[in-house]
Amino acid sequence: MDIKQMLLGAALTAPLATAAWAQDYPRQPIRLVVPYAAGGMTDVVARIVGQRLGDSLGQPVVVENKPGASTITGADFVAGSRPDGYTLLAATNATLSANPWLYKNLRYDAVKSFNPIALVAMAPSVIVLNPKVPASTLAELVQLAKGKPGSLSYASYGNGSSAHLAGELLRTRAGIDVLHVPYKGSAPAKAATITGEVSMTFEPAFTGAPLIKGGQLKAVAVMGSKRSDALPDVPTVAEVGYPGMEMQAWVGFVAPAGVPQPVLARLAEEIKKIMAAPEVQKQLVSSGAEPVGYYLGDFAAYLKDESAKYKAVIEEARIKAE
Repeated sequence: MDIKQMLLGAALTAPLATAAWAQDYPRQPIRLVVPYAAGGMTDVVARIVGQRLGDSLGQPVVVENKPGASTITGADFVAGSRPDGYTLLAATNATLSANPWLYKNLRYDAVKSFNPIALVAMAPSVIVLNPKVPASTLAELVQLAKGKPGSLSYASYGNGSSAHLAGELLRTRAGIDVLHVPYKGSAPAKAATITGEVSMTFEPAFTGAPLIKGGQLKAVAVMGSKRSDALPDVPTVAEVGYPGMEMQAWVGFVAPAGVPQPVLARLAEEIKKIMAAPEVQKQLVSSGAEPVGYYLGDFAAYLKDESAKYKAVIEEARIKAE
């Protein structure tokens, strides 16, 4: 047998070997990396879906928290892992939509380093005010800001954070002059808004709902495509005259580039079944997350649109990461 025949034989048998290997997947526990500390929305969603994914696959799905550097630490780890389907990433909009435009020297590529599997949950940002701010609707807030340019301020979790991007989206779309005040984390940003140190902030429905219902914050609009199940009485930005001003945190599962397609398809299929279960949807909603289901190519298309939106906001506002 000459070298050409050997290469041809290898080329013909490789897909069969991959399919057979994938059919036997998984043969060991799967590591699901969460690039945040325990307790946040990404962690909660990963544990809700991950536990059931382990049950359906017959192997444990072990959630491992690797926080740091705006999700870059965890994303780098997964991007450099073996593409065998045993290391996955619970990715977010920060990881794949914002970071590529905020950081010049990322070691991972948001498109080339990962294979999208499933987008499972969203939590829109909610425009929340200190209760003493004399505005109860978004229209009144915009009118107040235009009447007294520079008098209102908003807290973010730091330059390039989701709250910063939401604030700049509001500023540019509504044409208002508001002061950005960055804090080192979401807790001090919320505290500053509650005490009146700043006028407002942009809080995910996941963590904002209890504070809004308790009267510590006043919600004027949800920056999502539909009303939040956690805050059904709060209108969306589109409902009050600002379509295209959506800003939503989301959680999806991705694998390192190079994982065999049959493995990706198996994971997507199992997650789709999990997301269809009423008890899973109820759990996600009760935690403030909105269940969604984009898989494989649909998730990839969504990522492309999200990246373009974030690029436009970041470049227009000239945002630079800290």
